[in-house]
Amino acid sequence: MAAQDGPASPGARLDWDDLRFALAVADAGGLSAAGRALRVDPATIGRRLDGLEASLRCKLFHRRRQGLVPTPAGAKLIAHARRIEEEVRAVGFEMSAEDRGLAGTVVITTTEPIAAGFVAPALPDFEAKHPGIAVEVKTDIRTLDLGRREADIALRLARPTQGDLRGRKLGQVGYGLYASRDYLDRRGKPSAGFEGHLLIDWPVDYTVIAQVPWLRKTAASATAVLRSNSAMTRRAAAASGAGIALLPCILADLDPALVRIQSEAPPKQDLWLVTHRDLARVPRIRVTLEYLAETAKRSAKRLAGG
Repeated sequence: MAAQDGPASPGARLDWDDLRFALAVADAGGLSAAGRALRVDPATIGRRLDGLEASLRCKLFHRRRQGLVPTPAGAKLIAHARRIEEEVRAVGFEMSAEDRGLAGTVVITTTEPIAAGFVAPALPDFEAKHPGIAVEVKTDIRTLDLGRREADIALRLARPTQGDLRGRKLGQVGYGLYASRDYLDRRGKPSAGFEGHLLIDWPVDYTVIAQVPWLRKTAASATAVLRSNSAMTRRAAAASGAGIALLPCILADLDPALVRIQSEAPPKQDLWLVTHRDLARVPRIRVTLEYLAETAKRSAKRLAGG
């Protein structure tokens, strides 16, 4: 990125998208990471930053080994951009809070298993009670930012730590070992260590949840035939007879092709219902939160794998 030297034109006009891109680059440390965060081509972000530097007639970022680092002028711009972002966000929250009707769209972000096993089965009853509310479910691999209005509600497997988020524990998500009937007919019930059995595992370097080391210890003698961080992929592989998979019970118990294998109980994960504190009073979001909480209470045993 190049910029002319000299003071910014007093009449320089700024575009919010340019400021948003600069803020994303500062937060992510590079064009590629910022592009992934914004779902924008990194080349587009680079061009917009070039234009912003040309308009302001100053350099905003230094290229360093660790990535793009704001210059003193860039740091000032980023500070202004953050304040503008907060104002834009506040306007969005205030406008949402003006909505007193039970109509509109509610965006829920969660994992694929929770979406398929918990949210989707509850939708027919919810729609019957609240026909004016449309539910949009995002099973993004990223943790969507509720403060930036990327979603209205999150169902997360970790307690929220941000002070502007409200979290409520709904219960625990239970796991179990599953295989197809055909696989068990061919291989038999696994014994200690799962010797002679095929395992559907997570990627080798994936150990962020307690279920992974538990599985690898329990099935230490099994042969891994597939590794995937997608629960839907692991479920499909197990249902096809490829091997044994550790899956959330709320998802796997819905699949008639799968049989649960009796074993020592795997670790569970807490399920949290989360929203931004300013959105909690919006009527359509409030009733959705209440419905999800009631559904979790009614489904507590199934959720926990009972």
